[in-house]
Amino acid sequence: MIKHAVTAEQILKKAMDAEMISVEQLYQLLQNGPLPTVTLLDVRTPTEQQLGIIPGSVLFPCAHDLENLENTAIFSASFQENFHPENFDPEQYYILICRTGPRTAIALEAFLQHELVACELLGGITEWRQKGYTVQIPEEGGESP
Repeated sequence: MIKHAVTAEQILKKAMDAEMISVEQLYQLLQNGPLPTVTLLDVRTPTEQQLGIIPGSVLFPCAHDLENLENTAIFSASFQENFHPENFDPEQYYILICRTGPRTAIALEAFLQHELVACELLGGITEWRQKGYTVQIPEEGGESP
């Protein structure tokens, strides 16, 4: 049986159709360097981002209750306050990243309501690290949309 290599476009289409991407798929997608049509958007707090980000991520810091991670109310209010859909390119594909996933579900809903193409990273940066994939410390005053 011949196994064909999966292209970046195939991974991206499948992820966007499903509105989710696994860390393995994202890792495979990034193996040939950054894709100009893809934005990795890290929606964690600045404190979390300083502990490491997926290389190439754009920072979109939002507040969150780090003492009670299940409480997404603070994140939801912060995201809604900072999210201005007109600042996002409708031609881009956005991969939303948080620690484990609940915050990206909130962000994803907003992206989709504004007809922006997006998906969430399953397991977040926690699973990315568990797989042994590289993280980097963001530069001071990191990029944001």
